[in-house]
Amino acid sequence: MIGIDSIIETLRLQFVSKLWTSYPTYSAKGRAFLNVRDGRIVPEVLVSGNEYQEVMLDDTLPAHLFFVVGDVYEVNRNVMNCDVDIYFAVNLKTVYPSVTERAVEYVHRDVIKLLGFSQFNVNKITTGREAFKEFDVAIGDNMQPFYLVKFSTTVENIIIC
Repeated sequence: MIGIDSIIETLRLQFVSKLWTSYPTYSAKGRAFLNVRDGRIVPEVLVSGNEYQEVMLDDTLPAHLFFVVGDVYEVNRNVMNCDVDIYFAVNLKTVYPSVTERAVEYVHRDVIKLLGFSQFNVNKITTGREAFKEFDVAIGDNMQPFYLVKFSTTVENIIIC
């Protein structure tokens, strides 16, 4: 793995090893592509060879995460900046069962804490249905018990020539 995919995979593995470790079965996917399937825009991840699978919300899992790379722009010959959105759907009651206040802030804190040790710089946090508006997924009007959040980030990608 090279380039931005390698950087994403490193962070994905950090999330798996340090975020919500009481729930090792949560879905932590890497880079997803926005593909058109049956007239719908859906996020899909590479599963093998050239085969892609839609990132589906499975309500039997406590959380889901995946990455989407947006604009890539050259800074100079050896460095490129990439916009990377990190999407989460978190069952707050399952992941934070003892929290009696707004658990959404715990999601923000825990994710941002890990991002602080990475190459990902947070530019914006978008919540609720607005976080997943790029996709034609049937999330309904109420995603209970999931909390939807997108962390919009920028990553500096050093290109080794």
